[in-house]
Amino acid sequence: MFKSLSLIWCRNMKVTLKTKVDICRLNQKQIIWILLSVIIAVFPHLPRLPLWFPLLLISAVSLRWFVAIKKIKPLPPMLVALLTIVIFIAIIFFQGLSLNREISVTLLATMTVLKLLETWQKRDAWMVVTLCYFVILTRFFYSQDLLLVLYLITSVFVITHTLFILQHDNEKNIIQKNEIKQTLGLLAAGIPLAALFFIFFPRLGSPIWGSPDLFGQGKTGMSDEMSPGSISQLFSDDSTAFRVDFFNQIPKKNEMYWRGPVLWDFDGKTWRKNNLARTNFQHRLREQTGLKVSYEIEIEPTGQHYLFALDYIAKKPTVSKLLSDNQLISPRKINQLSHYKAISVIKKYNNDEYLSSADFNRLKSFPPYYNPKTQQLMLGWKQQNLSTAQYIAKALNWFATDEFYYSYTPPRLQGDTIDEFLFGSKKGFCEHYASSFTIMMRMLGIPARVVTGYQGGVQNKDYWLVKQSDAHAWSEVWIKGKGWLRVDPTAAVSPLRIEKGSQALMSQQSRNWIDSSWTRKLGEQYDAIRYKWNKWVRDYNSLKQQAIFKFIGFEEQNGRSIAIVLGLITLITTLFVLIFLYFTRPIRKLGPYGKIYNKFLKLCKLKGLIKPHQLGIVAFSQKACSKFPQAEKEINSFTQLYLRLRFGKNTNKSKTLDKKLIKILDKIKAKLN
Repeated sequence: MFKSLSLIWCRNMKVTLKTKVDICRLNQKQIIWILLSVIIAVFPHLPRLPLWFPLLLISAVSLRWFVAIKKIKPLPPMLVALLTIVIFIAIIFFQGLSLNREISVTLLATMTVLKLLETWQKRDAWMVVTLCYFVILTRFFYSQDLLLVLYLITSVFVITHTLFILQHDNEKNIIQKNEIKQTLGLLAAGIPLAALFFIFFPRLGSPIWGSPDLFGQGKTGMSDEMSPGSISQLFSDDSTAFRVDFFNQIPKKNEMYWRGPVLWDFDGKTWRKNNLARTNFQHRLREQTGLKVSYEIEIEPTGQHYLFALDYIAKKPTVSKLLSDNQLISPRKINQLSHYKAISVIKKYNNDEYLSSADFNRLKSFPPYYNPKTQQLMLGWKQQNLSTAQYIAKALNWFATDEFYYSYTPPRLQGDTIDEFLFGSKKGFCEHYASSFTIMMRMLGIPARVVTGYQGGVQNKDYWLVKQSDAHAWSEVWIKGKGWLRVDPTAAVSPLRIEKGSQALMSQQSRNWIDSSWTRKLGEQYDAIRYKWNKWVRDYNSLKQQAIFKFIGFEEQNGRSIAIVLGLITLITTLFVLIFLYFTRPIRKLGPYGKIYNKFLKLCKLKGLIKPHQLGIVAFSQKACSKFPQAEKEINSFTQLYLRLRFGKNTNKSKTLDKKLIKILDKIKAKLN
């Protein structure tokens, strides 16, 4: 007998264990969603991860797919462990031992993918899917652009839905509307709390892992060197250079010269900046007369130190240097979206009357063995003994009256580039005209230099948008007693470019099908959305948070004020959840018999017998019989019929039975009265 009982117990335990194992195993639908979560989480990291990582991802996902669908044998655990060790050694060998952002992200992504090879039960699946949240979070270490945020929101939905699929063992259709709705409901319920914590949770002055930067990205834009074709190649680039928000008056478009790198030295082909200007004394700002314009610039990452501002600067940004050549410099590279404010005076002259003898001679120099034709022409001009203003007018008149053309696709120049342009092709972009004009002035013994930056812009709702296609180059000429005079030789050849901006040239000289007006408008609409996103989300920092705390009545943002606010948020959230659960609780709808039973309860209450909430129907019936023995038979009949109506299947006879229940209740009333 004891042996028989033991066998029965063992069989039962075996069945129980088997049932538990089956429950913990993953079905095909769950595996598909797990694989999708891993792919969508690591996908935006692929450009930054090692070259072998895509191969690892494809191999791991494919192998796990075939094990689940085709029922092939998985890799042995020892082989998976060996593969993991080899990959981790390779990561350390190629990326080093230092715990920086790049190696940390690589390790996390690799660990998540390798975990697929040993994900057989729900416990492992929970871990993989949870890791996916951290993988997508690390993408914010590099960028918080709006398009990326939209992608990551989609990723969060997929990963959260995977958790929902793991919780419910429903093997039917891979995509079910009901499941999608429930996942969306869960996410929607968390949005208010997430928004409140975004606003009030303490913010650090700087990110833990540093600011998002340009690591691994090729960034096009203005350079601190200029050669033929270097600016014209930006004409087809419609990406944003910076955005401008004017606080008072807005200058005319032909007065918008956004000053950038100032180029001093020319080797016959390439113009370069003055490296000594970086160590020069910080330029002393002088009072300027003219139209004063105050504005704020939101500049996109450039990976460079230079900033842009309208000529000429009257008040520089707080954290910046204005060098002796009026070039605005940031102490740090612009590796993230940055803001700065400035005040400029709109005028052609800069009233800086000082120029050292060394700079005077340097700004007149030119390569003596290059461009002999230009030198010969300028030698003839020099013999006319004209004033500086007359030489400038003569050069501009030559550009305007001779067969010079403004072209965004100029021919390639080699050798004596100035001679080839002035006496050969006569087709060029702004850098050709600025370079040639500056050299002509130097050959005449007049100090001159090239200034690069942007010209114009387009008004986009309540701000001005300056694109890379607005890149421009012009000249500055030194006039004794007055200072530096801005001269734009491009205006002599193509006034439309200066008056209307580069957009006017695009309409006249369509570059390709992408440059149609509707695509540009669409791009500007998207940039307007990005501008709002940057303003209200990306740029929300500790200073703005302190302003909000002051607005709601806290003079200081300290531990006490933060604790009070977070406590209130938690309390309000809890109340909302409780209210939501109360009003959405399932309420069973009873038929007419329910109303009849409630009348019975009211009758008992009038006679001094109250039904406790936790007391069952049968137990209360027994209590009523002992309280009212004269109606015991009727109460028992009433209770049995009520139970039959409520829990039985009486669809065809329900109306008849309801009437019978009313008659019995009437008899109870008669007996109790």
